[in-house]
Amino acid sequence: MTGRGLSPMILWAIMQSPKYERNTHPSRIEDPMMKRSVQVLLVLSIAVALSSCESLMERTVEKRLNRQRADLLQDGNLHVILVGSGGPINNTERLPVCTAVIAGGEFILVDAGPGTVRNADLLNLPLAGLTGVFVTHFHSDHIADLGEANFQSWAAGRRKKLEIHGPKGVEQIVQGFIAAYAPDAQYRIAHHGESVMPPEASRPEAKTLSLQSSDTAELCFDRNGLKVYAFAVDHFPAEPALGYRVEYKGNNVVITGDTKKVKSLVQHAQNADLLISEALSFKMTALVQKVFSENGRTRLAKIMSDIPDYHMSPVQAAEVAREANVKKLVLHHIAPPVTNFFAKRMFLEGTREVFAGEIVLGDDGMSFDFDPKM
Repeated sequence: MTGRGLSPMILWAIMQSPKYERNTHPSRIEDPMMKRSVQVLLVLSIAVALSSCESLMERTVEKRLNRQRADLLQDGNLHVILVGSGGPINNTERLPVCTAVIAGGEFILVDAGPGTVRNADLLNLPLAGLTGVFVTHFHSDHIADLGEANFQSWAAGRRKKLEIHGPKGVEQIVQGFIAAYAPDAQYRIAHHGESVMPPEASRPEAKTLSLQSSDTAELCFDRNGLKVYAFAVDHFPAEPALGYRVEYKGNNVVITGDTKKVKSLVQHAQNADLLISEALSFKMTALVQKVFSENGRTRLAKIMSDIPDYHMSPVQAAEVAREANVKKLVLHHIAPPVTNFFAKRMFLEGTREVFAGEIVLGDDGMSFDFDPKM
């Protein structure tokens, strides 16, 4: 007798009794034998239900254990996943930016905005295999989850130091996260033991990327066929700021970071298979600023008026894609938030007239997969 079958049988047994009424409750039944029978059946029903809950929980845990996409590390392809595709303004559609790159047994993140490590786990990405994080610059919506990237991958089974690559200043950022998480690291090591939580893996390692020239791309990572190049972009006063070009088995992916339109983007995105570009709608930002001003929110209006001078519009991103002859353009760091069909149309306005290739408005969880070309 299963949990599913028991309740109808109980109901049938009670309904056969001459004492039965539709509002019958055990406390209202006068016949002692009938009352006792109902109580026993209710107890049995609860016991079976609890047993079913335990089985369901066991199956859920087992499914969770087996859901991690470790196959992505070794299938020979290049995988690029938008873990977070939004800007810094909170909304229900997109988390701030974080892009996963998986290939050749390596798993890296480019930026780690708030909440994105949780998204990476929910997307079943193999956190235990996380190799490193590449930071474009130090605005909070790009680095807030560095501590979680380190700790969650450590808890998942990573046994080596997590490398955090970034422009000058990354050492200060990493040391800050180490200090903030130091008590928690001690708790976990003391509680679970060093064999489970190796202390050396609890402290990330900063890797400062220093470019010899603003015109060149520097190779900063080269393992198992996966190469990452860093190049300079312009996000003043947030400087230095970097973009990254990823290469694997003949495929090229460029991630702009936050920047205004500059020549280096066109130079380093040449013939890329995929250009993942930040995009801020100047038109929509101006409308938000107008509403703030009309409602006396002068501080917020000032912030909105400042933002466009160090970002690219969707049309400018499309211009870079056209000039660099890229195959596909994906827009991320989407701001202001785009939460409906009409906002999407306004956000993409003018881009199709500029770039004839495919244009994708990024969403959290989108994946782009590339077979080897060589």
